[in-house]
Amino acid sequence: MTRHSSVLAQRSGWLLSCAVIALAGMPQAQAQTDKSTEAAPIETVIVTGTPIGRAKVDAAFSVSTMSEEELQRAAPLSVVDMLKSVPGFSAEPSGGEGGGGNLYVRGLPGGGWKYVQLQEDGLILFGEPQDSFLNIDSFDVTDMMTQRVEVVRGGTAPVFADNAPGGIVNIITRRGTDTPEGAISITGGNHGYIRGDGYSSGPLTDKITYAVGGYLRQDDGYREPGFTADRGGQIRGSLSFNLGDVHIDVDAKYLNDRNIFYTALPLIDPTDSSKSLSNVLSPLYGTVVSKALEYTTLKSFNGSDNFTESMDLSDGIHTKVFQTGVSLTWNISDGLILTDKIRYVNAHVVYNGVFSGSSPVSGTAYLASSLTKAVAGFGASVSSVKYVDATTGSNFDPSRASDGLVMETGLYRVRTNLSSFVNDLQLTKEFNDGPLGGMLGKHTISAGLFVNYYNFSQNRLYSNILVSVQNQPHLLDVVALNASGNTVGYVTDHGFARYGSGVYAGDANGYYLAPYFWDTVKFGDLSVDVGVRYTRYHADGGNYATGTRNLGDATTLADNNVIGLTGVYNPRSDNRNAFNWSAGIQYKFIPQAEVFARYTSAERLPTQSTVYITDVTPNTPIKQAEGGVRVVFDSLSFSATTFWSRFKNLSTSTAIINPDASIGTLYLKGDTQTIGEELEFEWKPIEFFSIQGSATIQNPETQSLTNTSTGLVYPGMDGKQLSRIPKYIYSATPTFYYNVFGKPVEVSATVYYMGKRFVDYSNHTELPAFTTIDLSISAQLTEKIDLRLNAQNLTNTNGITEGNPRTDTVGGQETSDVNYGRPIFGAIYKMSLTYKW
Repeated sequence: MTRHSSVLAQRSGWLLSCAVIALAGMPQAQAQTDKSTEAAPIETVIVTGTPIGRAKVDAAFSVSTMSEEELQRAAPLSVVDMLKSVPGFSAEPSGGEGGGGNLYVRGLPGGGWKYVQLQEDGLILFGEPQDSFLNIDSFDVTDMMTQRVEVVRGGTAPVFADNAPGGIVNIITRRGTDTPEGAISITGGNHGYIRGDGYSSGPLTDKITYAVGGYLRQDDGYREPGFTADRGGQIRGSLSFNLGDVHIDVDAKYLNDRNIFYTALPLIDPTDSSKSLSNVLSPLYGTVVSKALEYTTLKSFNGSDNFTESMDLSDGIHTKVFQTGVSLTWNISDGLILTDKIRYVNAHVVYNGVFSGSSPVSGTAYLASSLTKAVAGFGASVSSVKYVDATTGSNFDPSRASDGLVMETGLYRVRTNLSSFVNDLQLTKEFNDGPLGGMLGKHTISAGLFVNYYNFSQNRLYSNILVSVQNQPHLLDVVALNASGNTVGYVTDHGFARYGSGVYAGDANGYYLAPYFWDTVKFGDLSVDVGVRYTRYHADGGNYATGTRNLGDATTLADNNVIGLTGVYNPRSDNRNAFNWSAGIQYKFIPQAEVFARYTSAERLPTQSTVYITDVTPNTPIKQAEGGVRVVFDSLSFSATTFWSRFKNLSTSTAIINPDASIGTLYLKGDTQTIGEELEFEWKPIEFFSIQGSATIQNPETQSLTNTSTGLVYPGMDGKQLSRIPKYIYSATPTFYYNVFGKPVEVSATVYYMGKRFVDYSNHTELPAFTTIDLSISAQLTEKIDLRLNAQNLTNTNGITEGNPRTDTVGGQETSDVNYGRPIFGAIYKMSLTYKW
């Protein structure tokens, strides 16, 4: 056993021992008045996917909620990780803490946040939730200012937000309180993790309250690269004005955070498919990022000028966000309510990361191909080539350090700047008399106007680097030698196999303008609703033409075929319309239970890339239906929903590696269909025990697939399981509540199961199913001090996600067993101490 695994085993044993001690106290367990009396949320009010708040049991659509206590218990690493137990969602949080994860909801085939919109306090942050190298979740980090989370799946979501056919995730923050309260927390963990959180709220006057809080944190990375991987913080606050019939919230937030991006790893030796690479690159803790890659110099050209640019890999996904907003609620008269939400966002995102490239090759084979290149580039005087460490210049032998393998991988630098102004104005009238309040049913009618003006620009520069295949790899150079052993030139340059393997630059400025209407009609215990949204989308902007050039350094071949910007700007514009509508019916057969059904027709608008990259992508029409039952009692809440979704002429794209090692784009079009069942429950049968869980059972399948660039129709795709989407996902969290030595203690464990998936649409290469176990232990040491221990992936399960998306989207990998993928993290331990007042 290695020293590292020994420490992990000791820590696992210590945490399990704590759990056993707690369980041993069960005969003396007493009912708790604070934590053990958490009941099913019979009075939970939902404010997402509906024009006005309504009880959860009155919601005629699929919605899940997460309380502050549930978030503390789960201790998610990111917003994507937070959503993995929500039914209908398939989450890949393996890319890191912010901006590198993927969500798939109800079989809708698109990663990132392609079909899900993120809101804070009921208002979006940016109209496009998923563009290349820009995941909207990087704009929000949950902290002590997060009060609860609501998640709407399909259903009404596309009526209340653009680009949200799959759902809305609404993160609801704290507001001011009538009495002073607050908390501070310090958290430490393995991988050098340290974080401080805090918040304070209370009254300023009898009409004005405040809330303010945030966090600071730093760690070495869940896959340690040899430098500080994650660091940064956030501060946000609000003032609330209670002016009788008028309530106003003014809020602001500043986020400055860096998160390392974790890419897929080679798992199997391609020269021997029976040989794992875990001895040199652990799937649990290994990374292809290292100190040797931290500082590099990129090269390309813009117009007639060559340029160099320094790149700091420790910047990772560096997100800076400033946002501020105002929310108004005015009870004009009995049943007439005006709401107006305004938000301004300014963001700058640097995305520096290592991305998976071609599969590893033997060091000798790479040298053989390099010799051919060297003779062609430097002439017949070249007689041999060798490896050297690009950092130290010393000779390097791959067989001694990296199982004899080397690989070219991508080094990407992307800069995105954006600003957004959002205004959502809505008027709601509840009719209590007259034709709309009596004989024609009791109507609640809402009409709104949503406006979003935005500016967006992005600049990408890709390069290929040569590294050894091992944890924290060496950056390598290939040196060309003559017969005397003297250097003739370099096939690479400071570890770069090719400068400028791809480049994009452009901008888009425009607006979304969307009037919407909603009407709910109640006939006693029966209610019917219908909503429509018409969106006008406009964008002006353009992109810069690219070309290929030899930068002229005669000592290296790495700059002979560089892609750069020619200086020619191609203006473009894009105008689109989208029409979304949804209709539902609900019947409450008892006050605590309902059945409901809904049909939704939505269009997903294309991203800004239609302007700044010249992607020609049509609107994506999506049809969905759902029907379910929901019951909410004091000790039991349960919902079961059957859903159906269908894409016609789905258009999608993904970055790929071209035969010449440049980065290109694969454009696909096809039809898909998913039928499934979602289950969610929370049960508290006795005072000292509760259990909550969820399940997703679905059949996500393709019905056709075409390469739109070539017109090639891929045969045999009908009925194939959609790439990277499982058929089965299960989650269960039992929780025990005790008194241990007179102190309230809570022990919970979460068992999470992800079914098998495939890396490709042809279902050639399988991502195996896996199960993880998380543990949470909390103790109320005093009235004001809490201690909490969290462990994720306690058993060090080796779960693989994603595959290598730059090579195996359609045809998969060379074998049926995955040999390249992005593993989940190994065991993560954290302990926090919280003081409350």
